[in-house]
Amino acid sequence: MKIKFLVLWLVTGAALSIVEPSVVQAQCNRYPCGPDGAPLLQMLTPQGFMGADFRGSCSQHDQCYQIPGINRRYCDLQLKQELHRRCDCSAFPLGCRMVANMMYMQVRLFGRRPYLNSQSRSPYYAPPPVYPAPVVYPAPVVYYGY
Repeated sequence: MKIKFLVLWLVTGAALSIVEPSVVQAQCNRYPCGPDGAPLLQMLTPQGFMGADFRGSCSQHDQCYQIPGINRRYCDLQLKQELHRRCDCSAFPLGCRMVANMMYMQVRLFGRRPYLNSQSRSPYYAPPPVYPAPVVYPAPVVYYGY
């Protein structure tokens, strides 16, 4: 029994090592929905609902946040509309829309910091210009005629 388990484990490991890089890359980002940098919360955030796949919408939302100067509310409303559009493919559209609305509320409540981080890390971000320090002149000396 132990030898069968060992052989199965070795065969599985060998099969995983010869998988194409594109397949491995597609599996790397299995949880794009949810806060970046918090893998547990990403795993708890729904990635879809009964046939509707939300992962593409979440990736588009992250890319929208990286556009410099874009309005955060615009990106969030685009996410909500895209989630509702994807709910049309769900087996239970009403429940899917409820999950989509919950995700939209989470983004509106907790998305400010990720939005600001994405704006500053955008490849198109230009730091504000550095102006020279203003010249400070000494206070004028007032003579009272003495």
